Amino acid sequence: MKYCLITLISFIILLNNSYAQSPSGAIDSLIKYGVITSKERPVLERELKDRGHFSNQVAILAGLESIMLQKKFHVNPHKTGIMISYSGNYPKKTQRDSANRSLNLLLTKINKAGLLTNRVYNYTRESIDSSRFMVELQLIGALAEMSARLELLAPQRLLPIAEQLHKNGIVNDSSFLRLENDIRERKIESISQLSEYWQLSKTINIDKYPNDLHLLLEQIHRDIASILPGLNFTDFSYTETPDTSLSIGKIPATRFKISFNCNGRVYKHTFVSLFYKNREGKIHFSNIELGVFHRIFNKVLADQQSPLRLNSVIFSRPYVADNDSQYTTTIALRGEQAEVFMTDPTLSYMIVGMENYDNTLTSAKIDSTIATWKKIGLFAHLTKAQIDTATDNAIADDWFSMNRLLTNFPGIIYRSDSAWMDPRHPYANLLKHLGRITHGVFTPTNISQKKVKGNTELKYSYRGKVHSHIFNMANGWLDTKFPKLLKSLSMENNLPGKFYQLDFDDVIYLTQQQYDYIVKNNLLEIAEVTSGKIKQRH
Repeated sequence: MKYCLITLISFIILLNNSYAQSPSGAIDSLIKYGVITSKERPVLERELKDRGHFSNQVAILAGLESIMLQKKFHVNPHKTGIMISYSGNYPKKTQRDSANRSLNLLLTKINKAGLLTNRVYNYTRESIDSSRFMVELQLIGALAEMSARLELLAPQRLLPIAEQLHKNGIVNDSSFLRLENDIRERKIESISQLSEYWQLSKTINIDKYPNDLHLLLEQIHRDIASILPGLNFTDFSYTETPDTSLSIGKIPATRFKISFNCNGRVYKHTFVSLFYKNREGKIHFSNIELGVFHRIFNKVLADQQSPLRLNSVIFSRPYVADNDSQYTTTIALRGEQAEVFMTDPTLSYMIVGMENYDNTLTSAKIDSTIATWKKIGLFAHLTKAQIDTATDNAIADDWFSMNRLLTNFPGIIYRSDSAWMDPRHPYANLLKHLGRITHGVFTPTNISQKKVKGNTELKYSYRGKVHSHIFNMANGWLDTKFPKLLKSLSMENNLPGKFYQLDFDDVIYLTQQQYDYIVKNNLLEIAEVTSGKIKQRH
């Protein structure tokens, strides 16, 4: 009797998660019920051929969405990218009720064709009754999305991820048992739900916070601070400055600088967001999913010499429910735990932001390094006010490297990729800016760039002498001869200092005394030019 009961239960579960008809029969039903015409049948058959690892039913639903997109917008979504946003409501109840009846009828026809599981059908019907959908295209898109997502979150796919998280201590023993059970019972409908089983994590719903900017920012930071002991803070404040360089249309970008006192020290962090209020007057941050709020605490953890860092978790879109966009998840991880999110099977479903686990990059180290940079004359061209502002900006920047912090001080480092802002004359543009960071030491004139026999010739004059360099731009404008150019500029012009390449093709000009002191005291990471190759010095 027990065997029969187990078999019956298994059959019911299988029935609930399977479909009733063959692909051909499902298409026949869609034609019979008037959802599509017989002429549109080839569209669905093409989707079936290209369905990849998805089921026939998901492929047919995707084909239905393609047909409706072509009818509505006259585009082929496989050839033309398209993004649709639905907003608004029905001003009259009669209009809403009429639309809901039409949508329910369409849902019933698609369900009769055997394309939906009971879960998808019931959830969608409840959504229609709550007036979530406005038009048929929106409904079809939701059916295709949810059906595909639930297939991607099937137990055979999620259980290896759960085991990987458990093995690496991200999920403890008791939570792992719950997670295993919930996965087998198909309770996971969005990959973001996995965060509910993690240790040392916090998921924030931005919609639940006060609609007052100061209160919102402070409360978000307090909630993130609760993930680990020792992160409580006082004296929270912030400044906001418009950043037109990153604005999009009429939506202004805002540069926020957060400040608070933790364990007797003031910490600061800067982030940029497209910050605005939506139609309902609710505060909105454009990049909340990137987790811009946690990095200030990693400065505290570095000072504490902790092996942990706070990481933002980015869940891959195909596995996330549509209503998850207002959430951001932060988790405390050791370095080796963070690597779990960068390897399969977890990597396909979610990743964590890159954080610096170097505990030598502390507040004290940064303070002393900036003081030493000033001592050896790197800031000689700056006023006291400029130095003070740049120092504050450096302290508020992300602490990824000393090289990055130095970029906050104007006129010291030149980003060589910025030369491409003048695509017709990148080398000429580069040479002009290299001269500027020497602050009067190297002043080239008559700078020109032209094509010569398929190559690019850079010419300039200095102290009455004409110099010429040839570059091959076949593999990009920054030729492999670039390091040699930096070296030759100093030698052929008898300069008292040299140009050195830092990481990401940044360039700095240093006297020999500055270079020796920086290398000896490990104040920057400088790439040395050796036989035309770059050798990184740490």
